[in-house]
Amino acid sequence: MTTASTADSGRIRTAARSRSLLRGTAAGAAVATFVNAALWVGGRAADVSFSVSPPVGDAMNEVGIVLVVVTTLLMFAAGSGLLALAVRRSRQWVRTVLVAAAVFAVASAGGPLTTADDTATAVLLAAMHLATGAVFLVTASRVTSGAR
Repeated sequence: MTTASTADSGRIRTAARSRSLLRGTAAGAAVATFVNAALWVGGRAADVSFSVSPPVGDAMNEVGIVLVVVTTLLMFAAGSGLLALAVRRSRQWVRTVLVAAAVFAVASAGGPLTTADDTATAVLLAAMHLATGAVFLVTASRVTSGAR
């Protein structure tokens, strides 16, 4: 009987930790999305074009607010999924995910710097990549501090 009780309390703690992780990362995703949307709106107010050229071809694409919001949420969801898996493994896995997230944010910021049609677009889009990464790192550190 004691074993069943212990197993049940372990499942309850795991479920509570999962809900806490989900709530924390959802809040972080909302913050990152708000920051990136604000950067986009501010850029539009400053008459930034947000046009980028793909690496292959001549077509120009404009980065709109919907793409900014969806991409931010998708990247945050992917990172949060990896974080949830890492939390179940060990502290070392969590640290590895945090380092990988930082590297990914910095590396991905190079994309807009090479494809943007103007400097203002490049700087704002790169800032969005870095902002998403920074918010993810802060969020992940906070939600996993109790889990470690």
